[in-house]
Amino acid sequence: MKTIILDDEMPAIQLLSNFVNKVPFLQLQLASNNAFKVLDLLHQENTDLLLLDIEMPDITGIELLNSLKNPPLIIFTTAYEQYALKGYELDVVDYLVKPIRFERFVKGVNKAHKHLQLNNNDAKEVEKTLDFLWVKVEYQTVKILLSDILFIEGLKDYVKIVTKEGIVLTRLNLKGISQKLPSKQFIRIHRSFIVAVAQIKSFQKSHVCVEDKVLPIGETYRANLLELLE
Repeated sequence: MKTIILDDEMPAIQLLSNFVNKVPFLQLQLASNNAFKVLDLLHQENTDLLLLDIEMPDITGIELLNSLKNPPLIIFTTAYEQYALKGYELDVVDYLVKPIRFERFVKGVNKAHKHLQLNNNDAKEVEKTLDFLWVKVEYQTVKILLSDILFIEGLKDYVKIVTKEGIVLTRLNLKGISQKLPSKQFIRIHRSFIVAVAQIKSFQKSHVCVEDKVLPIGETYRANLLELLE
């Protein structure tokens, strides 16, 4: 599980980082006291679990969570017990009160792991039958056949879906739309591009060719792409 830690206290960050590194199914993606750095990563990359402090100077953990359209699984890590009810209202996985003991941490992340497995199983069931995508375009919702999609490009507040029929612009980010796509049919190759695997005509270490377009391969995505294609 790709995991982010956000806390305004360095001792808490160090402790939680140590805990994450001890758990085999957790992978530390980022540990930071900068909420906006974390938000930027959440908008750019897929994250499974966010260990989130509540009372922070620039933005509270609750405010940050409410700002996310597609939040990962959340475990609150806080010194204050009075937010527990609010945490359950926000459907967080667990609520850990500092000082956090390792065995209590393990119990919380095990719950998150079970949630993720259930969500992945549900997604696999959807993948078996889904052959189209609904997206909002201006004031209407449009059906796009998955077999028509060539690639998808991220454009700040929009994504550009390039199909065999033309171009569709919709107000989503790449992370949001990637969660709607079957993972075996579409793959992220760059922070700005998702491609339909079946539409790749050729590839090299630095790029893929889709129709007449040459699309870059980001370094962090290269290994997964080459493993899938080979």
